[in-house]
Amino acid sequence: MSSLSRADRFFYLVLTCAATTAALGLAAVLTAEPDTALTGVHAWDLTPPRARYTPPSASAPARPVALKKFLSGSRQFRPDVSPILQPSGDLLPVPGHSAFSLSAALKRSEIFSQVQGDDAFIRLGQPWPGQWLWNNRERGQTLTDYGREAINRKGPQRRHLHLLRFRGLNRDQRAVMPHVREFTATFFNTPVKVLPVEALPRRFWSRKRKQVDADRLVRWLVGKVPDDSLGLFAFTGLDLYAKNFGFLFGEALLHERAGIHSLHRFAGSRRALLERAIKISAHEVGHMFGMEHCVFYRCIMNGATSLREFDRLPLHLCPVCLAKLAHNLGFDAHQRYQDLQQLYRRLGFMKEAEFVAERAREVVDMELVARGEE
Repeated sequence: MSSLSRADRFFYLVLTCAATTAALGLAAVLTAEPDTALTGVHAWDLTPPRARYTPPSASAPARPVALKKFLSGSRQFRPDVSPILQPSGDLLPVPGHSAFSLSAALKRSEIFSQVQGDDAFIRLGQPWPGQWLWNNRERGQTLTDYGREAINRKGPQRRHLHLLRFRGLNRDQRAVMPHVREFTATFFNTPVKVLPVEALPRRFWSRKRKQVDADRLVRWLVGKVPDDSLGLFAFTGLDLYAKNFGFLFGEALLHERAGIHSLHRFAGSRRALLERAIKISAHEVGHMFGMEHCVFYRCIMNGATSLREFDRLPLHLCPVCLAKLAHNLGFDAHQRYQDLQQLYRRLGFMKEAEFVAERAREVVDMELVARGEE
């Protein structure tokens, strides 16, 4: 090393320090243990699948930024981005591995420092390889962001949602559609009109992939949105795909009021099918109301890359996303929770019924405190 020039010695020193820093950062991620209780200030989401983890290729294409289109499904590559948030709340740099952005981490810290009385909701922590927030960069949308950007708002000219079913659903899939309509109307406090059944145009079918091009289909649906509609959400029994995604559970446009949902991968009992169908409806219709993927809490607006991650989504909105929806639709939170409780009990979702019943009681308590009656 003594024969090297001064500039060369400086270059090797910088390179060695950078490699050491990266190795220590990655080791901290792979050796840290999650909070198995899933409670407290920063609850971690899943135990990391270390055996299946492989670093992303250096030649992987960069993720295109598209704020007007939101998808839930399996990506075909992992982007190269850096900082993530530890359960302690500290930023930990992991170069080239996690897509969790600095912007989202800072917004999350700000939200958590301001919100009180959120013990019933699970705060998100560090994403693990394979999860949506590991593979996809999300900026984090606050209520202030939403109020400034959301353009699809309920009013005298837009009072309804519209449900479209494409032909080809099997018997079980057809059987859950009335429940999906009722749930969506209750969840969004908005009447849902059912449109006549249609055939899905063949031009959107890929013979090679045996899937439907969701990007082209949802753009076609934009032209079918009624003038008085807050959003048209369609269901198909065929599998969906989009660029850089092996498959999709659904896709919705943030401003054009159209979305497509696939029931293709929702096999199992009729109850499991119903739960997954109403989850994808709540998620994609939420996008049509201008809500982006949630990065703050376990929430129905979280993204999902797999059926396992999708099944872990709760059937409720977190405090941040609920505030967005209330800001748009102007509903009575207590009455909405009561209506959802009655619906969940009829559908046999007792855990969800108890959750919203407790939230309804909390709303009443807060109103009494505000009036000085308690």
